[in-house]
Amino acid sequence: MAYGKIVADQIQHSSEGTVDTQYVVSGSAKAYQHLEQLTNTLQKSLNISSSTDNATGDFTANFTNSWSDAYYMFSHGHDDGGYNDAASYHSKGLTWTTTTFRYRSAYAWNASAGFADLQMATIVWHGDLA
Repeated sequence: MAYGKIVADQIQHSSEGTVDTQYVVSGSAKAYQHLEQLTNTLQKSLNISSSTDNATGDFTANFTNSWSDAYYMFSHGHDDGGYNDAASYHSKGLTWTTTTFRYRSAYAWNASAGFADLQMATIVWHGDLA
């Protein structure tokens, strides 16, 4: 099977205008996950090979394709099954690598209770793949 190559500086839509391809390459998510933390089940993912349940509220996303460096960005969302904005994610004190991303979750309204497995965790990563 032969592999092709498309080289273009811009992409043009028939009625919506033109966008520079660098915007598409740099602005597109390179990985995402929708994780059911209670059962450590990936409901949907892109560029995630698996999720490791390290402890209650402590997870590691394992990337299928490595990042070019550990300076990628992420954003996250969560649902604990009924509370509004009742959880937060953070990676303070945890290492990020080009192949894994470790994070923790907790109830924001009761941070003293420690970490918690949530009903749903979603994370989107942006950056350059190796």
